[in-house]
Amino acid sequence: MGDASEQFCRYYSLWGGHLSRGEPAPMREVAELLLREATVRPDCPETLIAYRVSGCTCLQFGDFAGAYRHFEKTIELYDWARHAGFADRFGQDPRASAEILDALALWVLGRVDESLRLADRALADAEPTGHAPTMAHALAYAAFLELFRRNPEAVATYSQALADIVSRYDLPAYWAGIAAFLQSWAKSRPVEMRRGLAIYREQGRIWLLPEAVLAEAEASAGETDAGLRRLELALAELERTEERLYEAEMHRIRGEILLQRDPADTPPAEQSLQAAIAVAQSQKARSFELRAALSLAKLYRSTKRDADAHAALLPAVEGFPPNQQFPELTEALTLLSALSR
Repeated sequence: MGDASEQFCRYYSLWGGHLSRGEPAPMREVAELLLREATVRPDCPETLIAYRVSGCTCLQFGDFAGAYRHFEKTIELYDWARHAGFADRFGQDPRASAEILDALALWVLGRVDESLRLADRALADAEPTGHAPTMAHALAYAAFLELFRRNPEAVATYSQALADIVSRYDLPAYWAGIAAFLQSWAKSRPVEMRRGLAIYREQGRIWLLPEAVLAEAEASAGETDAGLRRLELALAELERTEERLYEAEMHRIRGEILLQRDPADTPPAEQSLQAAIAVAQSQKARSFELRAALSLAKLYRSTKRDADAHAALLPAVEGFPPNQQFPELTEALTLLSALSR
């Protein structure tokens, strides 16, 4: 068992390096090796790390249903007596980490109410660990979940708590960069967002999601060309890193920026929004699909193409889990009703 424990630690360290540097092939390879170890040694306490790593890998590559399954398995296997010390060995407490990332996957899959309940549970489970990186991880991804939801007040709250922990415990610089980035997003300050992202990048880490978020913020602040350039570079980088977590939103944001730059030139924006819907459908990313379909339906309606607007929006709405926590669903249902008259 001692040898098995060391093997899991070695694989985990290798996987973490590949993730940080945006190296998809070896990242997949190590995740698969960990799963094989878990199959061969099901009684080894470290097996739940294989499922957490596989969940993170699926999330990175846009397989949200796969991420959900692996995170659920991590949570199921977690036992405080066996795993309480894993936070120091594997970066964060496995249960709290799996819970907050599972919440992110659930939200993208359209299971909004479940997602928010699980996020609250993750934060509650992170606190008693007394482990600063675990608390930082939970707060950071809770903030990104609220960013996905376009809730600046909650992002401000979580990112401030994150910044306090980073400062109090002198956590690595990349955490400070994430905290600064999120705080600046909540205040709609692209210049400060760029500074936060630069701190993160200085650590040699690659993460395209903040690049896309920053591009959208730049365009909203009137820096349309800068936002579009940043997004084009991120989409090109995506082909190398295969980081598809935010791919559907990247295409939607591109469509919105193109429309903002030239409202009369609708075909390029239409093409990007259609690409966003196609990607979201392939990933079963119901929340991203609905958001992109709503944007496309609005575009069609503005050009007197009500039938096309209805056809674009209906599949995204049908079967979407009812909830009161996703304003775009209410807006889409209202628009769909108007289009049906």
